[in-house]
Amino acid sequence: MVLVERGRLMAASPDHRRLALGATLGEATGRMPDMARGAGGVLALTAGFALLLLAQPAGWLAMLGWLALTLSALSAFGAVTRIGVARDLIGARRRGLGPLGFQLTRVEARLAGATLLCALFLTIILSLLALVALALFGGAGLDAGAIRARDWAAAGAAWKLILLSGVGLVVLCTPVLLAVRLALFAQATVGRAQMISLTATSLTNNAILPLLSGLIVCGVPLLLWLALVIAGVLAGKAALAVATIILFAVQAPFTAAVLGAAYRQLETSEDGDVA
Repeated sequence: MVLVERGRLMAASPDHRRLALGATLGEATGRMPDMARGAGGVLALTAGFALLLLAQPAGWLAMLGWLALTLSALSAFGAVTRIGVARDLIGARRRGLGPLGFQLTRVEARLAGATLLCALFLTIILSLLALVALALFGGAGLDAGAIRARDWAAAGAAWKLILLSGVGLVVLCTPVLLAVRLALFAQATVGRAQMISLTATSLTNNAILPLLSGLIVCGVPLLLWLALVIAGVLAGKAALAVATIILFAVQAPFTAAVLGAAYRQLETSEDGDVA
């Protein structure tokens, strides 16, 4: 009996949970109607503010527009995160979801603080990596002219090129890895009812690859938009307007649904409710 109970506790521990990507994506797709009913109003308003700013208003109108966009986006962030973390709209409303997704409470303040802390941490790490890379590249003594001409044989010794390629790969991959490790900070902030930033990494110890895969799937709409821009189908303000609509109509709610479903898999109590 003791061994069975110990096994159950280990299975309930975040360090021993696994993220089922297929189930997560399926559940997130099924939650999209809840996103529309629960947060459709605030998402539409936020998209409207963003579209108005594309007209580039001047003076106090621009400042007022940016303030309105910031507050509306924060409210939308809180709304979709609550819906994603909760199992249904009733649970989201118990967590403070307002009518049509409009609310500005302590939860939004915590989300803003946690977002700033995570952004600051990633900025510091990225700056340090960039400085190290610049120092290594600057001291490697490579031939800049050969590099511009893509004549790699004349650029420098092969071992230097291999070393610097590895450094470049680390510089590119490390921020992505850290961002994935921190991806559930907002869901943990709502689920635990306290500001969670760097400690959110404990939730993703064994879920980095499936979570990264899920986030790549979430990015498909904007990747399709980027392909249309590169192909010349969309350009200028029209392209920005389409990106704004995609972001608030599909990208933001679906990503919140995926991360919410992942959070509920990785942090649940024994009775099945979110911790």
